[in-house]
Amino acid sequence: MLQTARAQTQTTLEFGIYRDGDNNLDTSQAVTLRQALESSRRDPRIEFSVQDTTSAGTGELRTDEFTIRSGGVGRANIEAPHDMASGQNLARFVADTLDNAERSGAKQTWIELTDHGAGDGGGLEADSTKHIMPMPQIAQAIADGVKLHAGRPLY
Repeated sequence: MLQTARAQTQTTLEFGIYRDGDNNLDTSQAVTLRQALESSRRDPRIEFSVQDTTSAGTGELRTDEFTIRSGGVGRANIEAPHDMASGQNLARFVADTLDNAERSGAKQTWIELTDHGAGDGGGLEADSTKHIMPMPQIAQAIADGVKLHAGRPLY
């Protein structure tokens, strides 16, 4: 019997998608996630960490958190909707993305902030409160996430 050994592909890029899809463009903007699945299927060296506040598919607002690797979904979790304009929520997402990157041995980490609900408001908007996180607060939340990651044990 001939057996073929498959070596685990080294992750080279961890791509975080922080997506606040909580309005009438939600379904059309979901193409981002389909593209992530396809990209990871074509290139298994790319892994995605996703936090997606959405109502797509159910009509009820929720936050989906998961990873995408080799065209599949892992570590899936569905929760009550997160406040995507919260600096603490963004910091936790950044830390989680960096944790995933470290676990998988990624050499680069990128983060995409997607919020089509805020329009040209210059930040991330919480749909229920209309609170907007301005750019300086986004920068601080990202820095806080890096610090949070640095203080966590990996395993």
